[in-house]
Amino acid sequence: MAKPVQYTPLIGVPDRTAPTRTRQTSTLLLIAAILYLATHFTTQTPLPSANPPLNNNIWTSIPPSTSLTFTPCFNSLQCARLLVPLNWNAFTTDSNATVSLAVIKRPARVPVTDPRYGGPVIVNPGGPGESGVYQVLSDSAALQTVLDSPDDQGKLYDIVSFDPRGVNNTTPRLRCFRDAFAQQAWQLGVTDYGLLWDSEGVVGLEWARAAALGQSCTHGDDDEDAGILRYINTAQTVEDMRHLVEKLGEWRAAEARRTAPNHTYDSLAYRPGHEKLQYWGLSYGTLLGATFAALHPHRVSRMVLDGVVDPADHYAGTWRTQLQDSDAIVTQLSADCFAAGPRGCALHTGSSGADVEARLTSILQTLKDAPLPVDRGAGDGPVVITYGDVHLALLSAMYSPFAMAAPLFRLLPALERRNASDAEIVRLAARKQGALVPASARRDEPVPYVSAMGAVQSIACMDSVGAAPPLTRAAFRAYLAELRAQGRWISLSWARNRLACVGFGEAPVWRPALSFERQEWASPAHPLLLVGNTHDTVTPLRNAHRVAGLFPGSVVLQQDGEGHCSHAMPSLCTARVIREYMQTGTLPAQGTVCAPDVRPFVGCRRQASCSFQGEDRRLWDALVKLADPFKLQINSFPLHL
Repeated sequence: MAKPVQYTPLIGVPDRTAPTRTRQTSTLLLIAAILYLATHFTTQTPLPSANPPLNNNIWTSIPPSTSLTFTPCFNSLQCARLLVPLNWNAFTTDSNATVSLAVIKRPARVPVTDPRYGGPVIVNPGGPGESGVYQVLSDSAALQTVLDSPDDQGKLYDIVSFDPRGVNNTTPRLRCFRDAFAQQAWQLGVTDYGLLWDSEGVVGLEWARAAALGQSCTHGDDDEDAGILRYINTAQTVEDMRHLVEKLGEWRAAEARRTAPNHTYDSLAYRPGHEKLQYWGLSYGTLLGATFAALHPHRVSRMVLDGVVDPADHYAGTWRTQLQDSDAIVTQLSADCFAAGPRGCALHTGSSGADVEARLTSILQTLKDAPLPVDRGAGDGPVVITYGDVHLALLSAMYSPFAMAAPLFRLLPALERRNASDAEIVRLAARKQGALVPASARRDEPVPYVSAMGAVQSIACMDSVGAAPPLTRAAFRAYLAELRAQGRWISLSWARNRLACVGFGEAPVWRPALSFERQEWASPAHPLLLVGNTHDTVTPLRNAHRVAGLFPGSVVLQQDGEGHCSHAMPSLCTARVIREYMQTGTLPAQGTVCAPDVRPFVGCRRQASCSFQGEDRRLWDALVKLADPFKLQINSFPLHL
């Protein structure tokens, strides 16, 4: 067990509110949060990253090709559309059908002919069904800083990703709704978590909604996308990624010939069938990576699995190995709040962290029994703050403590006072009301973020449909009881994942027979690095140890913090381990534990943590960007003492 770490208190730091954001951004926050409560694995946070530059026509202007032909896009990035087979295991009429993958790259800081060129690192943000295009738009500069060598001797990487089949800019696109407005209206109709599962009537309503969504996704919205559902499971996406690795190797060799026609670079030659993957996958991205390593172990050069999903549980469709550590996050945040004192944490009370947690629980229970009406005036109409609204904020804090814990712990005392004119409550009401504005449903962008709705359920269900007996009401009730015993805070929303597949009557056209109960494949060409937080919201640390055992030689790095994936609580130690592994292949010693450099409320692990210089400052700034893309902590966290 890791030794407790001493942190430097935050003395004399005012309890400031987060910076004001536009209504559009606030609406995105609310809608994204609502979406995530109905989904399973998320990225490092249940909130979208900061808005990237928009160019609605970029993808339609790029012709699909069987090779990678990159076009400048989004200022400093490069985009391509890569044709891949609709069915990688085709022997029937779908043999000639294709999918056009939207591929995006942040180029390395040197040309391919430079000795420091390290090749592409493919990244995946999770989901399933989240957009790799959006991840590169939002996070690739920070990811590149984490992975690139700071000196002139090490490697410099391309950061590459793609929208998985059926998702966003990849076509054909899975369409479960007529348009973004219909989708948003559907999401706004979800049952409030204060009422969820409390009666057979609510169970029946949720059952019917899940069935209706599944049927809608099965039928699609037009002739082009109506048949895509059976081709979007994880195994097909793994083969897309294998093919992308091949085509990146082909592009590398062609680029070397183009830029240096009079030289021969043997190390840059294309090696058909032997190109290898460098990869960093988050959350569901770890399932994608583990499945790749199982199907193509000889292709693994570097693989970081961060926030590890249990593949056996996922492919069985049982949803039983995710919540075991989730309640400990609230307990630890409450302890941190108490340690920070009343000046460092607005929810501070009593004589221990248990008293803080009891206060939090009491506020939520009061709101469940008596929702708070808010009259914003100015003709904006009525708003009611419900248990579900604050439950969303709680889950956001559990997923992303660095960014979201302090805003939640400021909001809770305001709700306790029940003063509807309190600034925190007014902001929450404005965000909730903003979701009702028709313009807020506009999502025809590089990544219409809420389009993951439907894709999430569809991909997960295509991975597991038929693996377990059909769900019955009695079995679902038993499952609810099991989840509640695992985690009181997340179980309400998590139960929807098991229910989601009741409307999907079709099976995928191809699914390899892998159970992940034991190693059923050759050892990977290079061992994997698996990263897990001590208390992860939905991917417990034990999952990382279990998956490491399936790939001999692989090592688990424990980050002694809370939240989902290592980005949730920045740690220079963790970042350096990941960088060293990617640069040299060196794994940490078994049992290595990295501490976060800053804890919510409490502050810096050591005084130097708040005053980084040089390369440490560059790396730290990148980690903060990944952990807090909306800069919610910029005025309430002393990162620059």
